[in-house]
Amino acid sequence: MVGMQTAFEILGGKGRLASALGITVRSLNYKLNAERGVSNLDLTLAASTLETRGKKMIDHARKLRDEIEPQAKCMGTAE
Repeated sequence: MVGMQTAFEILGGKGRLASALGITVRSLNYKLNAERGVSNLDLTLAASTLETRGKKMIDHARKLRDEIEPQAKCMGTAE
């Protein structure tokens, strides 16, 4: 399933997605190859894991931007 493949790519590997689903990488491969079905629970868990990772990324990006402002103000170049 392409959606699950994209999920493991975003998460950084099959191991991370398999862990989120509570299965082995081998079982995940069966799902990706359509040898086993992908359940609604699988999709829900993958989506939740992506949302958590996305939130962490947004929070970190915000922290980085917060560091830019004080420096820019000191230099008189605040945007």
